[in-house]
Amino acid sequence: MIDIIDGNAALIHFFPLPAHLYSKNIACIVAVAHAEERGPNLTGLINALSSKGYTDLEHLFNSTWKKLYQVPRLGQQRLVLLLSLLERISADPKTIETYTAVPHVTIHSKKEMKELTLKRIIKKYNETSVEVLTEDTEKEARLKKIKDRLREMGMIV
Repeated sequence: MIDIIDGNAALIHFFPLPAHLYSKNIACIVAVAHAEERGPNLTGLINALSSKGYTDLEHLFNSTWKKLYQVPRLGQQRLVLLLSLLERISADPKTIETYTAVPHVTIHSKKEMKELTLKRIIKKYNETSVEVLTEDTEKEARLKKIKDRLREMGMIV
């Protein structure tokens, strides 16, 4: 099938799908995967598509095979897997009708991760320093009270 697909035509021409399923999350392709297909290749396929903006089936099916070849981290093996999954979905669309996606996890770039990590460290440092100051202030206040009491009793000058 991969040899007969025109690279410039939208996938929707090769894989018909009922209109109400276009809004399904891209992760619904997991529902039609066989047990031996589940694993790093399938996860990598979904992650690669998601990172390039293919979040729902409509966007995927309106894309061309040529555009999919340009998606980073989508090698020949993952594209063949995608092709077989799309064939199964097209052959029996009911398999994905009841699929509910797990909540989406945001994937951050390295720069965003560094910024988030720095913000967490700064926040933790600020909270810690405030706690330390508060504890020190409390200790000093208690010591002052003890000294004042000892002065009243005439034990210290």
